[in-house]
Amino acid sequence: MAKILIIGKYYSPYQGGIEENTRCVAEYAARHHEIDVLVNSHDGKSSEEIINGVRVIRRSGLGVFKGQPIALRLFAGINVRDYDVIHFHSPNPFAAVLLSLLIGFRRRPLIVVTHHMDIYGRRLLRALTLPFLQFLMRRASAVIITSVKNRAISKDLPRTARYEVVPLALDLDNYAVARNATAAAEWRNAFSSGAKTIGFLGRHARYKGLTVLIDAVAQLPDVHAIIAGDGPYRKEAEERARAAGVADRVHFVGGIDHETKLKLLSSVDVFAFPSTEITEAFGISQMEAMLCGAPVVASNLPTGVTDVAIDGHTALLVEPGNAIDLADKIALLLADRELADKLGQNGRTHILNNMTTAIVARRTLEIFEEALQ
Repeated sequence: MAKILIIGKYYSPYQGGIEENTRCVAEYAARHHEIDVLVNSHDGKSSEEIINGVRVIRRSGLGVFKGQPIALRLFAGINVRDYDVIHFHSPNPFAAVLLSLLIGFRRRPLIVVTHHMDIYGRRLLRALTLPFLQFLMRRASAVIITSVKNRAISKDLPRTARYEVVPLALDLDNYAVARNATAAAEWRNAFSSGAKTIGFLGRHARYKGLTVLIDAVAQLPDVHAIIAGDGPYRKEAEERARAAGVADRVHFVGGIDHETKLKLLSSVDVFAFPSTEITEAFGISQMEAMLCGAPVVASNLPTGVTDVAIDGHTALLVEPGNAIDLADKIALLLADRELADKLGQNGRTHILNNMTTAIVARRTLEIFEEALQ
């Protein structure tokens, strides 16, 4: 049995694609090895607890700079040489600096890096911290990327590293959507009164394309949209809805719990994934929608997004940032239920065959054990 330290940005109950991947891998690996998870505290309080066999250590910090937590004492009380393998989730720039300084050029512990996305829009932060991250990647036994496409467009990944492709995953036990279809329909209809409904779920960030979705709704008379999640661009999106005259048809429901998420994903007529930038490296929410059987319209990005959303098979793709194209594809699915049902079924099958915890966590664990050998 090996001792493995997984370093992430945050951890459950904080919700996010990277955090879900961190949790899934940690809990699966804990069946075979001793697993500690070291993360920043999402609520400002340091703590330590055992969750499903995983020792979770949360460290409070100085705050957040450019969306990245700063915890100078992240490794306080942690001796990295006590571990056989350190699994580092990137981006986490300040943690990358600290870890690089701690491990130096020692042969052990072994390093495995999972690189989810590059650092965008933060030039100074990237310039100061990227050399440390690239040092970790060159030092690593393996660098896990979620898609070959992400490696092709990346400006952060070094050429001299050993790469393994492992997609993100969903835990099937958390998506039993057929428990109460009636309750899900009632929840949706409380907003849309039975009208056709588009769903969106995700952080309200610059690259998520919320204003594009709202402009698309303006092209679709009588169609409603339920927008779940929160973030720094929510106010801008709400103002756009008012300006477009669709505030009565665009419903911002804020952060929702998992049960409510399942109601949304299993009851909407179409799920929209309108991200506009390559910052969107994969897209957990579109995976969740597919697993729940919702037909998806997604942006045609040159990232792992289109490993999930395969045009005409698991989704319909649209030009990023093009509200008219988005509206047209949504309208097509609303009118052609046979096509919508086909995409919904194919999307669910695609996730089940390629992107479940059992598949992805097992492959990640194999990479740890290959490094140990």
